[in-house]
Formats: sequence, structure tokens, C-alpha cells
Amino acid sequence: MSDQITGLALTYGFVLIRIGAILFALPLWSGRLPIAWKLSGAVWLSVLFSFVVPTEILPEELGLKTIVFGGIQEVLTGALLGFLLRLFLAAVTLAGQLAGFQMGLAIANVIDPATSDRYTIVAQMLNLLALFTFLEMDGHLMAVSLLAKSFEWLPPFSASVSGEICHDLVLSGGKEMFRLALKIGWPISIALLLVYLSMGLLVRVAPQMNMLMVGFPITISVGLVVIMIGVPSFTLTMERMFQDAVGSLERLLIALRV
Repeated sequence: MSDQITGLALTYGFVLIRIGAILFALPLWSGRLPIAWKLSGAVWLSVLFSFVVPTEILPEELGLKTIVFGGIQEVLTGALLGFLLRLFLAAVTLAGQLAGFQMGLAIANVIDPATSDRYTIVAQMLNLLALFTFLEMDGHLMAVSLLAKSFEWLPPFSASVSGEICHDLVLSGGKEMFRLALKIGWPISIALLLVYLSMGLLVRVAPQMNMLMVGFPITISVGLVVIMIGVPSFTLTMERMFQDAVGSLERLLIALRV
């Protein structure tokens, strides 16, 4: 009986470590939320997912060295999963930052309450659109299902975290982040590029025109119109992005198997 209780307690502890590492790697959870909310959320999710993990996967000899090694494995596994998901979310912010800079709104920054970072208004708008798209496509249910799969496919003491996996994750994740950022923000960038080319031609035709005063209202107006027209396109791109994120996380879980 005591061995069974010890096994359940250790299983719950390893589940809590992995879930805590994943949550604290996400921008919303690592932001300005009260620490009590963070801990209570991690504890509550750990109680739910601890029933998914069988206690038979624990080694027969559980010494202090084995427990510490297993805890480090869970921290690295959760951090890698959270980091990969954060790269996909950063693509939306990067697209908004580039668009806001081209529109001339780089000075008008707002503080994101989730991360305490300063973003342009366009980046904040795209982040909210991505959040609504994520909830509309039942992304929260997909995240819970994927978290349960991570414990079924990769129970404690079964992960193999190597430097090669981390290198490939950073390299491929960074490429994917920039690719998605350009894919989301290319309509705004192309429209504003045409506006800047037109204003350059006007300056050559009428040098006495003050393009600095005339250009700001034009670029902001054109950018906002393109954003309003392109909302359906942005939504479809973000839906595919979240689906690709789920596929990438599943491939990462397979790569972490021993």
C-alpha cells in the first residue's frame, strides 16, 4: 500500500513538473498573472492528467539520483513543448510589429497585460484576432488533448532530450516563425510598399510637398483598410498556423521518444 501511494505521489510530481514547465513557457502564463493563479492552475491540471499516466512506468529502484534525473527530464520536455508553441504565437506578434512599423505606428506602443512587453497597436490587434481564432476552432480543447497525448506517448523517464533535438527545434522553429510572420503580414506590407513608391514619385514631381505630414495619414489609413479587408484571410492563415503547431508538437513528442 505504501509503495502504491509513493508511486502515485511521484507520478503526480512528475506530471506537475512537466505541466508547470509548459505553462510557464507560454506568454500568457508567464506574464503578470498572480502567482497563486499560476500555481493553482498547474496543480489542478496535474490532478487531472495524473490519472492518464500509469504508475508502472516508474523505475523499480527509485533513489534520489533517479528522481532528480527524472525531474530534470520533465522540466526540459515541458520547456521544449512550451518553447515550440511560443514560437508560433510569436509569429503573429512579429507580423503585427512589422506592419505597425511600416504604418508609422511604431511610436504608439501599448503594454500587453499578458507579457508586460510593449507592442504596437497592430500587433495587439492581431494577437487578439489570433486568440479569438484559437478559441473559435476549439483550440483549448486541442491543447488539452495534446497534453494528454504527451503523457500517453511520452510518460516520465521515457524522454530523450539531446542537443541535436534542441538545435533542430531552434533552427526549424525560427524559420517557421519568420515564414508565418511574412505569410500573415504580406498583404499589409505589399500595400504599404506601393504607397511608399507612389509617395516617392510624388516627391520627385512636386518637391515642395511635405511628404512627412501627408504620408502619415495615408499609410495609417491604407494599413487599417487592408487589415479590415484582410481579416478573413488572416483568420484562415491563423487556423492553419494552429493546426501546423499541433502537428509540430506531435512530431516533437515522437522525436523525444527513447
